[in-house]
Amino acid sequence: MQTNRAVSFLPIFSDKKKVEVALKDDQAVIKLSTWVEDLGWCGQKTMSLDAEMLDELHRVLSAARLKLKREQVENQGEIDTSNILHFPSFS
Repeated sequence: MQTNRAVSFLPIFSDKKKVEVALKDDQAVIKLSTWVEDLGWCGQKTMSLDAEMLDELHRVLSAARLKLKREQVENQGEIDTSNILHFPSFS
């Protein structure tokens, strides 16, 4: 069923980027905007995806998110031991 009414979701913000998602004409429309001083939000890219492509995008984004989180945990596990003072042990 096609409808002319678009459904918008709350945008995702970072420092100077915004991602908006809306449903329009059986498509998910994803829009990336960046903040430019004196201009405001400027649209950079817009993608329209059908349900099948949206499923694949979700799968790829989930895999990328897991990989990034795994790398963050691994990097936090690395401790610089060059500045650690070892106290003598008395036996």
